[in-house]
Amino acid sequence: MRVERRDDGNLVFGYLDTATADLSGASDTVLVRARAGDEGYAADMRPSRFGALSGCDISGEQEIRVMPRPSPAAPRPGHLLGLLVSGRGELEQDGRRAVLAPGDFVLYTGARPFRLELGSSHRYFLLSLDAGTAGQLARADGAVTANAELPRSPSGRVLAAVLGELAERAHGFGPLARRDMGEHVSAILRTLLREAGGAGAASGTGSSGVLERILVYVDEHLAEDLSPGTIAAAHHISVRHLHALFRESGVTVSDHVRRRLERIRRDLVDPSLAHLPAYVLAARRGLGEASHFSRVFRAEFGSSPRAVREQARARPDP
Repeated sequence: MRVERRDDGNLVFGYLDTATADLSGASDTVLVRARAGDEGYAADMRPSRFGALSGCDISGEQEIRVMPRPSPAAPRPGHLLGLLVSGRGELEQDGRRAVLAPGDFVLYTGARPFRLELGSSHRYFLLSLDAGTAGQLARADGAVTANAELPRSPSGRVLAAVLGELAERAHGFGPLARRDMGEHVSAILRTLLREAGGAGAASGTGSSGVLERILVYVDEHLAEDLSPGTIAAAHHISVRHLHALFRESGVTVSDHVRRRLERIRRDLVDPSLAHLPAYVLAARRGLGEASHFSRVFRAEFGSSPRAVREQARARPDP
């Protein structure tokens, strides 16, 4: 974290965008004002990385107000997911105000004005979202930013519990586990956003039912040609309709297939599965044709399944 003292407060950056040393190029710049007059800002910040997600565990004793101050030269600020671990807090954005109790989370974006207030003796766990989830949030954020009801929904309760555990145990995970946890958080959040947008119908009818059948079809035909035309024809819809369904869900066919391949890759480097051949692990995940599996795996990861397994044996995950 870097702090630059100003007359109107403290410019803080480098807590999520840790690679940027220059204030003018940081995408995570905020203005922090301590409520006790001209007091400077100090906090314990522990950055972390969970695959595509950047995180920071922030602990402070000051009562503060936080507002976005992005530099015109910096990349556009992204969407954020914050969990109040302890203390009290309040977030205001888009005309809504969410009062936070310990265990509550909130969604917001640094691209528009917001006001985050944290009381004395607070702990706040913050994640910047991956591009796919942020894109889905951008389409729905008129209803979900500073929405105090999200943590009370079924998916919201699950997400809050996962975030709480992640905040407590983040620095005990190895690199692969960190990536997995980031994917889990993103997947639960996308489910929550679909529910908030009214896209999830329990009956399986309507567009969500069609998408569910398409995803099952993709899982069952991973070893075959999965072009948009083939998938659309199998479900008697147009290619345009197919793309619209996936846009609404915040994922693409390629994203879905990539996740399946990522699960196989994790199986390959799992020591408890070292006795099983790669083609057996692939078949368990729906890729039964060994030559096709090897081809798509190499295209995705740049290495053969055998090479990935050998590299894992040489450099075990701590």
